[in-house]
Amino acid sequence: MSERVKPIYAKGFFSMDTQGVVKQYTVFFYTDPDHYYAGLSKEELKRELNMLRRNMQQFLDEEVIRINGERVRARVIHVNVGLMTISTPFIEFLITFRGPLRSGLNTYDDEYEEEVTEYPYDILWWLPGKVVEVRMPGDINVMGNILLARVGSGIRVGGKESISFIVN
Repeated sequence: MSERVKPIYAKGFFSMDTQGVVKQYTVFFYTDPDHYYAGLSKEELKRELNMLRRNMQQFLDEEVIRINGERVRARVIHVNVGLMTISTPFIEFLITFRGPLRSGLNTYDDEYEEEVTEYPYDILWWLPGKVVEVRMPGDINVMGNILLARVGSGIRVGGKESISFIVN
């Protein structure tokens, strides 16, 4: 990725089923004044996609994700680069992981290195039960089993974040 390609926004969608399988779709939007992504050949794009997959997987491997106290491993299953405009590329990731759920109270925990956000992002969780507690930065809105977190740029994130929810 060119040094002049800068992130401007991200959106993450997480859906957890009753078996504890999480399917995540995350998209990052960039400004690309030099049209780096638009100018990639097929072979260069293939190399870029492989590098993006490796980098995201390394980031995920550094996170400590737990569901009900059991460590789980997230895995990148797909990456794609697209263009909204010639100077506004986006990068999409499909990620999955699975953890044990039980009847009653369940907790998803994510620990990662603290940082200050460079760009705003939104996260939407669709859980298999009613959300009862959320510990994460940002403007949090809970509607039953749906959780929306909006985090602005310049906000300290990371450390330990958690979502607790009830499965009947």
